[in-house]
Formats: sequence, C-alpha cells, structure tokens
Amino acid sequence: MNALRTFWLVPCVVVMTAAPALCQSASTPPQRYMTGALGASFNAQTAAAFAIELGESLNRRVQAYTAFTFFDDLMSTGARDNLAALGPAISRATGAEWQLHGRDRGLAFSGGAKYLISEGSSVRPYVGGGPGVLNIRRSISERTLGDVTDAVVLAFGAPDGMIDPARVSTFKPMAEVLAGVGVTAGRTYVDIGYRFRKVFRTTESFNFSQLSVGVGMRF
Repeated sequence: MNALRTFWLVPCVVVMTAAPALCQSASTPPQRYMTGALGASFNAQTAAAFAIELGESLNRRVQAYTAFTFFDDLMSTGARDNLAALGPAISRATGAEWQLHGRDRGLAFSGGAKYLISEGSSVRPYVGGGPGVLNIRRSISERTLGDVTDAVVLAFGAPDGMIDPARVSTFKPMAEVLAGVGVTAGRTYVDIGYRFRKVFRTTESFNFSQLSVGVGMRF
C-alpha cells in the first residue's frame, strides 16, 4: 500500500519542477508520446496495475493511443465466493481441511482515441475510449498443498465464466472509456487518467476501474 500511496506524488513533483516552463508559453499537444504508468485496479479488491502507452496526434484535438496493461489481480467477488464455498465442501468430502485462495492475473491490450477538451494549453483534459482484449490467467492455491489450479478448475470449472477450464489462459473482448489530463513541459509528458473497462462473454457481469499516473516523453 505504501507503493500505491507513493506513486501519486510523482506527477506533483514533475508538474512543480516544470512550472516555469508551463508559465512561459502555451504548448501544442505531443505529436507522439510514450509513457510508463503505475496505478491500481478496483474491483473486488484493490491491486497493482502497470502500463505502457503509446500515442500520436491525429490533429490538434484528437490523439490515437495504444496501451498494454498488466493487472496483478482481477478476480471477481463471485469467483472468490465460489472458492470460499468450495473449500468447506471439499473438506467435508475428504475429511481434510481445505483453504482455497485464488488470483486472476490479467494482461490487456487496448487502443482507441482521446479527444482533447482544451486547445493551446500545456494542461489538457481529455475523454476517450476504444476496444481491447483481456487475457486472464487464473491460479488457485491451497494452504498446505500449494498450487492446485489444474485439479480444481478441471473438476469444478469456472462458474463466473472468466476462464476456459480447458486452457491455461483465456482471452476475453472488452471495451474501455477513459478520462484524464495530460501535462506537457518540454519533452516531458505526464498523463493522469481513469479508465472504466467492461469485459464481455462472461457468465457473470464483469467490469473494473483503473487509476494510473504515467510519466514519459514526447517526440
């Protein structure tokens, strides 16, 4: 949690050090930019998220973007509840105590467009969105046995529909909407953003949010 608190200080430091440049003149949007971002995803719990984003200006108001994002844990409340209920059921059947814990690591590829709300400023709010693909890799462990993913998934499936029990990892289509602010100072580019993602082709409705701060360069 200390790391999650610390990363919110990064844009403040960058903006303060860049303040003289911001005051001297207005800035055009970056023709191209690349950022590395640290943030958090929010669903059943808060977990770390890391991203790389590339973008290019199509005109003074519109930017195209592509983002690659890693999520440390996206397991839904429904999936966690299923595991919590499954442990005691297996315990009764086997006579040995089972305590199951799960994690859904995710890797998302998304792309779309951002519409820049203001023009001619170094601080430019934006809204946007686009389609994407989410890869989910589920892992399940038992307190004393360690990794039991294959045995549990093959025997009991995935009631939430987030993964295909016959595969190691599963791809799901998704869509995202985003809002944030981009700050330019010289070649430095800071992006503070919020994303809402909706995942499709699941048994249970699944969506999650993400907050992140990206720092990089424009060129």
